[in-house]
Formats: sequence, structure tokens, C-alpha cells
Amino acid sequence: MASSLFLLLPISLVFVIVIGVFFWWAIFAGQFDDSQAGGDSILLDNDTPEASSSERADANQKEGESRQPATGHSA
Repeated sequence: MASSLFLLLPISLVFVIVIGVFFWWAIFAGQFDDSQAGGDSILLDNDTPEASSSERADANQKEGESRQPATGHSA
């Protein structure tokens, strides 16, 4: 029993130190800075493709034409 402790205790201490070093590195490397972005990116995904600049210009021109007031005189 005592001989197994002489083997298992140093192995477990080395294992704990290695885990601590990796955890320390992860904290200071910024691994936990933005934990929300991954989940939010799924919800905020843009499923519709953006219109090209010519399509936007056509839409803006049509909007402008429909908003112009009539030039006729009212009596």
C-alpha cells in the first residue's frame, strides 16, 4: 500500500501542476474573454443575402419617385 502512494502522489501532483499551468495560460491568453459571442452569432446570423449596390440604387430611386409631391395647383 505504501509503495503505491510513493508512485501515485508524485504523478497526481505533476498532473495538478500541468492542469494549473494550462488554466493559467488560458486565462491570460484571453480564452475566456468573450464567452457569449459564439452563442449570439447563431442567433444574429444574417440569413438573407444583402442587395447589391445597383439593386439598392434602384430601390432608392423608386422610393424617391413615390415620395415626390404632385406639382398641380389646388383650387
